[in-house]
Amino acid sequence: MTECSIHSEKIRLLGRMDETQTPVYLDWTGSGFEVNLKGEELWVELEATVRKPDLWVCAMADGYPVTRFPVQTGRHWYPLVMGMDAQTSRIVTLVKETQAMPDCPEATIAVHTIRYEGELLPLPERALRIEFIGDSLTSGEGALAPKDNDEWISIWFTACGNYTHYACKALNAERRVLSQSGYGVSWDWEGKPEGNMSDGYRKIVGTLKGEAAQARGCQKAYDFTAHPADVVCVRLLTNDVGAMRRVGKEAEQTSVLTENCVQLIRTIRECNPEAKIVWIVPSSNSLPTIAVHAVNRCMAEGIGDVSFFVMPDYGEADMGARQHPNAAYNERVGLMLADYLKSLTGC
Repeated sequence: MTECSIHSEKIRLLGRMDETQTPVYLDWTGSGFEVNLKGEELWVELEATVRKPDLWVCAMADGYPVTRFPVQTGRHWYPLVMGMDAQTSRIVTLVKETQAMPDCPEATIAVHTIRYEGELLPLPERALRIEFIGDSLTSGEGALAPKDNDEWISIWFTACGNYTHYACKALNAERRVLSQSGYGVSWDWEGKPEGNMSDGYRKIVGTLKGEAAQARGCQKAYDFTAHPADVVCVRLLTNDVGAMRRVGKEAEQTSVLTENCVQLIRTIRECNPEAKIVWIVPSSNSLPTIAVHAVNRCMAEGIGDVSFFVMPDYGEADMGARQHPNAAYNERVGLMLADYLKSLTGC
């Protein structure tokens, strides 16, 4: 077995993280690494920094999940693939399934090193880099869970069963996911302004604060030039609108929310001058016109390459846990999104 630093040129780190640190830390959904392995097996040394909440990861071979498990406290070795054909090469990927936890910002997964039998080949370039900004729908909450289950637990989140995975797999795209259950553009599902995805967008992991998060670089400015996005997709507003209705302030807060959507698009464009920006509008009962108006205003201001994409509503047959859509729905709409992005990018 050959041991290899996580910072090897043969390893592609995935997701926003402070890449100057050793070990590297996985916070966002879908963060992790991938290698091009020609050999029989690959192991990784992981460490969960806290016992609870459980933090889950998923290993994939050529984009197909092969194992899913929670990471334990302390440093332990975990097999990602075993018994493979030694003469065949494949892309082996490890991704964090569980989203970042603002209520427990010290909770993270450290990736120390890998071991493998065989050799690591150069990684082929991906066709696109896509960034997703969203809420629980983008964190994959409930997608791999029993229908009608109502437990808010970390096992029911997934990076490999949500629409971002299926879209990027179809497009041969590298993804970066910034998603937080309950968060919105302006406020969270309870109307609390700190629960927004806008303020921390320029940071590596803007939703995580506190000493532990600070130490692993979460509040550092993110270098948008290091991994420039070709497309930035926004799927927010569901929680903003739900909070407005809960407190009966829909009429007076709609204009504020629209203005904040416009400002978020301006920020995204400033940080990603060459990217195409796509707002994935919320369901038909969550005021999708707010997103449409925001996109149209930005276009009128002269911000180019901004558009919106409409996903079909999910119904009773599409449900996973906690009134969130299941993996089958996520696959269907992910492929629809892929077709739309292909028409925009030509890839």
